[in-house]
Amino acid sequence: SNGLYLHRVRGVVILYCHGASSNRGKPHRIEFYKVFQALGYTLVTFDYRGFGDSKGCRASDATVEADCRQVLGWAVRRFPDHQVVVWGHSLGSGISTKFLHSLQTEGSEFLQRVRGLVLESAFMSAEEAAKNFPAAKYWNYFRITRDRIPRSMSGIFPTVSLLPQLQLPVLLVHAEDDHTIPLQHSVELHRACSRAGKTDVHLHSASSGQHRYVHRDSAAMEAANKFIKQVKHVL
Repeated sequence: SNGLYLHRVRGVVILYCHGASSNRGKPHRIEFYKVFQALGYTLVTFDYRGFGDSKGCRASDATVEADCRQVLGWAVRRFPDHQVVVWGHSLGSGISTKFLHSLQTEGSEFLQRVRGLVLESAFMSAEEAAKNFPAAKYWNYFRITRDRIPRSMSGIFPTVSLLPQLQLPVLLVHAEDDHTIPLQHSVELHRACSRAGKTDVHLHSASSGQHRYVHRDSAAMEAANKFIKQVKHVL
């Protein structure tokens, strides 16, 4: 995987797992980086193999998880005095939840440096998210192809079942005007955690930002900054 990092001295590394479109250099992502750079955080981001200039194989749920592990390992070695907060946007929300859950299951020492998880514009699962894809809606007009696209993603990134098991504080940030992955996905994730007895999960619904621009909502970024400062000291 190829990536970049923007270094500051606040003692926290934000490991940013981006969504499905294009690469780490998309304009809306650069906007995001600048917001947290201005707040004084070190930010590490990268392209999964098969995205941008990260070559080597076609991306799959297994390869993107492996890429996250590689970058987290690099980050904790590169910044030994920093704590890590993982931030997953859209597809990155499913990837980051799954890879952290795998580290937890394995008892990985890297997880000891991770203090929290922020999920922006998250989905319940890839299957549920696919139901809102324009192509899926089109094929639903025909009985023979109804739900074919969502069914093809069954079992991929099942955040709604993994997140309640995650032993990390979680912040869900989602725009009320997100029509790509509606806010209800984050609401259901929060409910699933509450039903499982997970109390260290919080939901902030942003009044604007659509799917890609929640970082433009000052209240949402204030909530994220407060969360990161709080979990930095959780041991």
